[in-house]
Amino acid sequence: MINKIRNNTIWLLFSQGISIIVSLLLSLILARHLGPRDNGIYNYANSIVGIFAIFVDFGMSTVLIRDIARNTNLVKKYLDNLISLKIIIGLIILTLIFISSFFVKKYDNMSYIMIFLGLYNILSGFYLLFTGVFRSHNKMIYESFNTVIIKILLLIFGIIALYYYRSILIYSEVLFATMFIGIIISIFIIRKYFSKFSFSINKEFWIYMLKEIWPYGLSSIIVTVYFTIDQVILGSLKPITQVGYYALARSATGVVTSVIGILIGVLFPSLSFLYKKNISEFTDLLNNAIKFMCILLIIFVAEMLINSKGYVLTIFGNKYYNSILPLQILSVATGLIFINALIGNAFGAIDRQKDLLWGLFFSMLINVILNFILIPYYGASGAASASIFTELFIGSYSYIILKRGFELKLFKYLKFPILAGLLSMIIMYLLSSMNVYLISIIGLLVYFIVLIIAKDISIEFIKENLNLKKK
Repeated sequence: MINKIRNNTIWLLFSQGISIIVSLLLSLILARHLGPRDNGIYNYANSIVGIFAIFVDFGMSTVLIRDIARNTNLVKKYLDNLISLKIIIGLIILTLIFISSFFVKKYDNMSYIMIFLGLYNILSGFYLLFTGVFRSHNKMIYESFNTVIIKILLLIFGIIALYYYRSILIYSEVLFATMFIGIIISIFIIRKYFSKFSFSINKEFWIYMLKEIWPYGLSSIIVTVYFTIDQVILGSLKPITQVGYYALARSATGVVTSVIGILIGVLFPSLSFLYKKNISEFTDLLNNAIKFMCILLIIFVAEMLINSKGYVLTIFGNKYYNSILPLQILSVATGLIFINALIGNAFGAIDRQKDLLWGLFFSMLINVILNFILIPYYGASGAASASIFTELFIGSYSYIILKRGFELKLFKYLKFPILAGLLSMIIMYLLSSMNVYLISIIGLLVYFIVLIIAKDISIEFIKENLNLKKK
């Protein structure tokens, strides 16, 4: 079992790593070669579609994984009914997207772009269902194989669409086409190795599924609205170039958030296991992870506050000068996510994820209200600022609740990293006339040298947290 878990983790990390790299490369090409306007059009359309796409999965794949993992004989029943349900939901969503396309700001091929992005998101919902079957059988190799194929095809044809044709519409069509190929491969694998499913409508099953998925669905609504509504509001109230500036900052910080998500995801099984076995060891592991995240978040924020200007201008050019301040502000919000995501993950490990729902709901409301207040005056920087206040709220809320049951040491672990981060920022600022990448390396060295001198970290601590030390 341990070998199987390790192998599955390796396969998932590999495929997710490929996904992150491909997404980063295509985002770079989209922003650099098409400019703020087209970058804004794409992200504005994608944000609108993303709100409708919440209902494509709505937690169905999560329940499927849970139930089939307990009883593999349920594969055909679940696929028959959930595929039928998703087809109906998909048609409704596509209709709503088509109707909404007449009420948004009109840009080049906006309606067609939204339709193809809608089709892509609907197919992604089916893909989640099929990968759920793979995961429920601990056969992540199939998911990884398929994901890598999709991403390689997307990279090849996405570059052609963006670099040679400079077309958002063609790129949207490529997204749809590559996901369609992924669906075909998934269907072939499932029918060959798992079950020859068809279509079915079972009223009792649908009622059962509705009862089971609502907590996951509600969470997905809150999270999706939080991460997409800012670009929708920004695109509706401000020139589309503002969305382009903001989207660049979102993409840059989003890559970091994805990497942190992978690290925290790998930690989840250990937290879940120790919570049932030994509360003291659970608390120690959680505090150790908090310390590690504090070290990472401070140097990340320090680097981005000082070097964002250099990164933006050297990679994207002067046309994205207005992305610098939003990127700096979003970097602070992203740093807060390092801790918030870890603590949120801990709630799942102790089976108290429902305790977070009210906090997530109020954080969503705060985010929406602040966006409507700040965006008219400050544009992309206002949207980024709303993210900081939202992360501060949900972070404080979740930390206070979790601390009632466990002895957490967040503020203790922040003291030395903050001092080291401030010194690193001063050094980088004094060297600001040098190459930005050399400045970044020097900043990193200064930061970790200070922490080592202060005995806040050691080689053994790093090895333990990177899982290099043999237990």
